[in-house]
Amino acid sequence: MKRLLFVIVALFVAMSASAQEQAEFTADRPGASTGPAVVGHRVVQLEQGVQYDGDGGAGIFTFSNTLLRYGLFENMELRLGGDGFIYMSDEESKFKPAFSGLSLGTKIKCFEGRGAIPAVSVLADFALPYTASEGFNTEHLAPSLYLLFENPVNDWLSIGYNVGAEWDGSEAVPTTFAALCFGFSLTDNLGCFAESYNYFGRYGNIYAVDFGFNLMVARRVQLDIAANLDVCNPRQSWAVSFGVAWQINR
Repeated sequence: MKRLLFVIVALFVAMSASAQEQAEFTADRPGASTGPAVVGHRVVQLEQGVQYDGDGGAGIFTFSNTLLRYGLFENMELRLGGDGFIYMSDEESKFKPAFSGLSLGTKIKCFEGRGAIPAVSVLADFALPYTASEGFNTEHLAPSLYLLFENPVNDWLSIGYNVGAEWDGSEAVPTTFAALCFGFSLTDNLGCFAESYNYFGRYGNIYAVDFGFNLMVARRVQLDIAANLDVCNPRQSWAVSFGVAWQINR
């Protein structure tokens, strides 16, 4: 699996040797919601993070929350993602490493936005079967489909909102997703956000909030820190994360 990821990354970099300066820097982390912006044509961008989830005291440590983005066209990007994590095994009562499996997808910008009309993009992802660790595999493609919107209010405030549906590869009925995010530009290099996001599923609903900061430390490198919690069970269901977004070939 590591060799496959290395080959894919190397291929993306080779394809993008003549990347063009077309788009402003944009990152899809941190936070649960996703903005409609896409990376520039032929740009390769790696977004990498670590996260600790409280998970009722058991604790799950995600040591490789990875997303690779490639600008296939001016308004379309390809996406490859996967998470490596450590979890508590109920059978063995000890922590074990695992991989969530690969997801392959695309984001397509449909409208740039004008005035009160928001920018609009479509995001589609597919969790690939038999690419995860034992116990986390799916036997079928598990698609997710989202509509992404954003309204810039002024120079320092933007409002983003998502709606979507996620299938797990076994159930016919999807889990629906909705998010509302307020993004603030504090300085030219420092921003913050606060958002609310909800999952509505067959076996229960999740109501959560998320907040954090992002800092541009170089022209094409962003660092971030964020935290989230389940408003119905904040003491046991919470998480903190740190990450970086880097445009490799700029």
